[in-house]
Amino acid sequence: MLNLIVGRIKPDAGEVRIAGHPPRSLEAARLRAYVPQQIAFPLHLRVREVLAAAQSLSGASEDQAEEAAERMGLLPFRDHFVGNLSGGYRQRLALAAGLMGEKRLWLLDEPASALDPGGFARLVEWTREHKERGGLLIVSAHRPDEVEAFADEALLLSAGRVRWRGPVERLYTYRLPDGRSLSEVLPGVRVVREPVDVLREVLYEEESA
Repeated sequence: MLNLIVGRIKPDAGEVRIAGHPPRSLEAARLRAYVPQQIAFPLHLRVREVLAAAQSLSGASEDQAEEAAERMGLLPFRDHFVGNLSGGYRQRLALAAGLMGEKRLWLLDEPASALDPGGFARLVEWTREHKERGGLLIVSAHRPDEVEAFADEALLLSAGRVRWRGPVERLYTYRLPDGRSLSEVLPGVRVVREPVDVLREVLYEEESA
């Protein structure tokens, strides 16, 4: 699906449009940010050099590039070589480079597969604010907890076929120890899982890259 939206492959039937534009058009590219599952940055480059190249390619402003680095906790590591970063921080760098500029449509392929817990918390907050500003997010993920963290609606695919589509909160049922469903006790209430303050402090503490 992501390959169709970015124009890497053509559909067998039907067509794909982004705000009315073909995926391979310049107009679609200006609306779209895509972060694949793995990006191999040159190991001899410094973090700031990768970010500068991404800024130039995306047309983002210096302020937007600075904001992306700050959101993913990269400011203290701008002079570090990519080869000296941990896998989690390389994924933070890929996300900062790919998402700077606040494009309307974000396409993320397994964004948390190599991400450290602190980076995951930062990405969840960034995606939440992106959606609040009217942005759209499409995420490919295998772990239901990632889908729950990022998405409002889920699409379950199996062997290329849609098996189910609906609100994320319907992926699970919640029960009390006595067997009663939470919907019986609190009808109409949606439960959102958020970390407690001390957990947020630990997740956002800048660990060694």
